[in-house]
Amino acid sequence: MEFLAELSSWEIYAIVCGLFGGLGILFGVIARKRVAIPLSVLPLLGVAMTTPVTEQFVIPQLANRYPVVFANKDLPKKIDQQTTLKKIDLTDSIYSYFYDLDLDDDWFDAPLVKSAQLSDLCNSLLPKFVSGEASLANYIYQLKGKDYSFSVDSSDCL
Repeated sequence: MEFLAELSSWEIYAIVCGLFGGLGILFGVIARKRVAIPLSVLPLLGVAMTTPVTEQFVIPQLANRYPVVFANKDLPKKIDQQTTLKKIDLTDSIYSYFYDLDLDDDWFDAPLVKSAQLSDLCNSLLPKFVSGEASLANYIYQLKGKDYSFSVDSSDCL
């Protein structure tokens, strides 16, 4: 099912629509022999169910089951004028966030950035730490070919 999470939104909608439309045709053929229902009504009902089923069930399930794949679909993403989130990775319960920085100078203080953002980072990471989904989060910033990084774990959020 991971391949579904990699698809664009319209492709996910198209697959769900095709499945529900096909089921509508199948049920229409079966019901035609027993009940006087026009064959075209059930496929239309199936297609009409596509949007609510996709938005309320399919996409949330994919986002919960494959959060990194789903999150990377929208990347790269400009966070502010100087920061672009390039990629998110999850390996062995360790999230890694990769950023590009576009700064005029080549000085970056990772510990200062960590302390300034720690409260917001902990708000988003603490549920992942508590659930066991994550044990550590690495933030890697690239500035003019040089990497700067810091890590956050559950002890930082106490």
